[in-house]
Amino acid sequence: MKRREEMTFWEKIYIPEIVKGLAITSYHLGRNLVINAAHLFGLAKSRRAFTTVQYPEERKRYSDHYRGSHRLTLRENGAVRCTACYLCATACPAQCIYIEAGESPDPHVEKFPVRYEIDTLRCIYCGLCVEACPCDAIRMDTYVHPRIWGFDRKDFVETKEMLMHRSRVIAEKGREGNMEEMQAWYREQEAQVYNPERPELKTYTERALPRHYAQTEPSPEIPAIDRHHARSGN
Repeated sequence: MKRREEMTFWEKIYIPEIVKGLAITSYHLGRNLVINAAHLFGLAKSRRAFTTVQYPEERKRYSDHYRGSHRLTLRENGAVRCTACYLCATACPAQCIYIEAGESPDPHVEKFPVRYEIDTLRCIYCGLCVEACPCDAIRMDTYVHPRIWGFDRKDFVETKEMLMHRSRVIAEKGREGNMEEMQAWYREQEAQVYNPERPELKTYTERALPRHYAQTEPSPEIPAIDRHHARSGN
């Protein structure tokens, strides 16, 4: 095993590193001031100042190795590949995966997930669930970042239908399909934002689910269980 390199004296006192950070920040600030001032006079139009990506009007293309939102892979007949073995939930350090198993209608499969939910507010996107899965049932290759819109914790719980839907979108529309749908969903929600000065508008909790997700019956509250106690078998 390669020995971890020890910090030098100058790194331990932090002052040189702080100076380096300030130098980078000052460079970006000075460059932006010069370029923006030049733009006011019609100069250096071909040079662009450093700016934050103006999402969603513009966005960066994620790399092929980007660890994005989860999806449940599907069999050739469209059924979910997951066998409800609970290995992903067991490996999850954030305990954000909830699975409720049931008897599979396929005689060649013992179980399947009646409910499969991921609480994205707790998820740390470590990818351990993907590594733990023995049948390649869960992946994080959707090229979609975590959803950032919501006013209720339930809005950030991704259901089995949502996770399966992402696999269908990839098969039909390619890698950009899920991002396009999520941005369309953002626009739908923005158009329905509750305005207290216009009571005729619906409140957030009264709005309909996104049209591009499968409509399902509302699930009951996830029971609060002691997972450590359950694993110990007591």
